[in-house]
This record gives sequence, structure tokens and C-alpha cells, in this order.
Amino acid sequence: MNKYTISRVLSVPAAVLLFALASTGVASAMSTITSSLDFGATGGNVTSLQQFLAADASVYPEGIVSGYFGSLTRAAVQRYQCKQGIVCGGTAASTGYGRVGPRTLAAINASIGGVGDVSAPIVSRVLSATSSSSATFTWTSNEPARGTVYYSASPLAMLEGAVGVAPVIGGQTMSESAFGYNHVVTVSGLSPNTFYYVATKSDDASGNAQITWPMVVKTNL
Repeated sequence: MNKYTISRVLSVPAAVLLFALASTGVASAMSTITSSLDFGATGGNVTSLQQFLAADASVYPEGIVSGYFGSLTRAAVQRYQCKQGIVCGGTAASTGYGRVGPRTLAAINASIGGVGDVSAPIVSRVLSATSSSSATFTWTSNEPARGTVYYSASPLAMLEGAVGVAPVIGGQTMSESAFGYNHVVTVSGLSPNTFYYVATKSDDASGNAQITWPMVVKTNL
């Protein structure tokens, strides 16, 4: 089940929209992982990790369940981390890339438990900075997400849609290309001295979305 949340900026209470979607969680027959794991680790936790990774051939095409955390398992963990928007570069020591640290462990165990991620990202207040022809919007999220800005000189239409369908928002859009915690989206080609209606959407890797209630900004002269 994916969660789509529309929240109002300035700490106004949120309205939550839940849509029933087919679960993508891994079968709960797998055992959860009880500790962080690094290259060279062995034992039951590694076996559970390899079983989980092997369920997705695009992540762990070799599918070897040996109980040993070797180079193939490390590469599979890296693919999983990239796919989930957790981390996609650096080293195990500097960024946790290729090791099962706290965030990776939580994501895997949520899926092993059969629940999966059904929580929309929690976002901060959206801040704006304008010029005569552009506006830059910044905010943060509590988990990796990809930000989108919707904007229009006319009021934005926001429709809930049907069950299992994401909310529909009018206007033009500008989106980030990658997942992250810190979001910066710049919209250019705007008219000077003009009011614009703006909403933002933050999607996590599981498709859950937090949508802010439209705000109004004015470009400079």
C-alpha cells in the first residue's frame, strides 16, 4: 500500500490520502536481520540478507546464499541501496555504500516483515527565493526522496484521483533527477512582478508521496 499525503505549509494540519495498492513486500517467511553487516561477515544474518537480495534478480543476479558477505553480496547491497535511494556512492567507511548500516537495515527489515514502506516522507517548511525571472525552492525530508515543484500563474487544480492512483496536480513541473534529503528546485522562465501558485511533491523510492498545500510567491520587478 502506498501512501500519498497532502500537507499544508506553515504547520497547518495535514490531510492524509491512503490508496490500496498491491503489496510489494517480501514474504514474511524470511528472518529479519538483527545487526549491521560488513564485508567479511558470516552467519545467519548474512544468509537472511542474501535470501532477501536474491528475490530481486536485478539486485543480486548471482543469487548465491552462502552465509558469507563477499564481493558479490557487497555489490548486491550497493545495487539495492541505489535502487532504494539510500546511498549511491562513496565507500562503506565514508557513506555506508556497500554495507548494511542502520538505514539499509531498517529498509530491508521493513520489507522482510511483509509490510514494506507505506509512510510518506516528512518534509520541512518549503522556503523560496525569487528573482525577476526565476524562483528557487528548498526543503528537507526525513528520508531519501525526489522533489517536484508544480507552478502556475493560475490557482493549481489538485484532484485526489481514484483508489490506487496518485493525486493529480495541475500546472507546469520541475523535478529533481535524484533522491536525497536536501531538496533544491529552481524554476526559470517566469514573468517579472507576477504571482505564482506553487506546490511541492516529495516521492520516496517506494512511491509514497508528501504533497504540500499550494503557496503563493511573487517574482521581482
